Amino acid sequence: MLTSAQRPRKLPELAGRQRDILHAVIRDYIATAQPVASVALVRRYRLPVSPATVRNALAALEELGLLTHPHTSAGRVPTDLGYRYFIESLMPAADLRPEERVTVSHQFQQAERDTGEWLRLAASALARLATEAAIVTSPSRSRAVIRHLEAVPIASRRVLLVAVLDGGTVLQQLVDLSVPVGTEALRSLSARLVDHLSGKGVDAVRALAASASAPASELLGALERVLDEPAARARDVYYDGIQYILSQPEFEAAERVRAVLELLEDGTRLAQVLPDPLGEGEIHVAIGSEHRCEPLVGCSLVVGRYGGRDGVIGYVGVVGPTRMDYARSIGAVRYIGSLMTDLVRTVEGR
Repeated sequence: MLTSAQRPRKLPELAGRQRDILHAVIRDYIATAQPVASVALVRRYRLPVSPATVRNALAALEELGLLTHPHTSAGRVPTDLGYRYFIESLMPAADLRPEERVTVSHQFQQAERDTGEWLRLAASALARLATEAAIVTSPSRSRAVIRHLEAVPIASRRVLLVAVLDGGTVLQQLVDLSVPVGTEALRSLSARLVDHLSGKGVDAVRALAASASAPASELLGALERVLDEPAARARDVYYDGIQYILSQPEFEAAERVRAVLELLEDGTRLAQVLPDPLGEGEIHVAIGSEHRCEPLVGCSLVVGRYGGRDGVIGYVGVVGPTRMDYARSIGAVRYIGSLMTDLVRTVEGR
């Protein structure tokens, strides 16, 4: 099952010939990175119509917002909406060849039983299969889970709230209280909050805050805010395949490559891009302007999840130009995700 970012507009209805020509344009542009002209389409795909008929169809597809054309060329290129139509209506089955599956599966079987080794191997294999940059995140709970809390006095009405999450992430927040609170009272309050909230998440914090009074309500309000921030969802990120996007004409500008690299290396920012929630077996595809993250505008992101049944999950995905081979990328993400899920469940003893 595929999911997507919110689309800017409804997909148009196309006639059979329009579908065929749009499919041919996208196939050709993905392969060549060159704007596609009517004469080339008729010749390469042996279309049983004249170039003039194809030109009229291209103009109609452009009017529908599925194609556009650079100022310097008479050829057309797909828009983000065109790629969206292709993925949902025209794309061939997304799968890998049997021999590719066997090779990758064998590599995982030979790897050491070490999470870091599996994550590095997954990123490397996914990049190689998709010929795009690949990202794999470490497995953790999909929602932040509190392990420990402590309110450290800074002044009579100011405390430092420290929250340790399952997985080791430490969050800190200065909190100004409405009334002064002594050290012993803070220590006692911290202990009570830990008793109520250890092993729980933001929903439990919100429920407890609804019935609490100051200063507990003020600490719980601050805790709720920090648990909702991206830092609470940050994960270790492994990536590979930068060489593949460097070879693409869309990434000739060093600034664009740098922006994507900075995003891949920043687990907190990346957490804002990853879809949450994402069901088991679902693949999320975000194309170009569908992103809310500036470094990825002009790129496509294909993401799946892996993990056990107790809420501990990770993400696998590929990043590349909007002109990517979507069927292959989706098939690679789905297969690597299924392998990682099998490994996690084997470790869990399931």
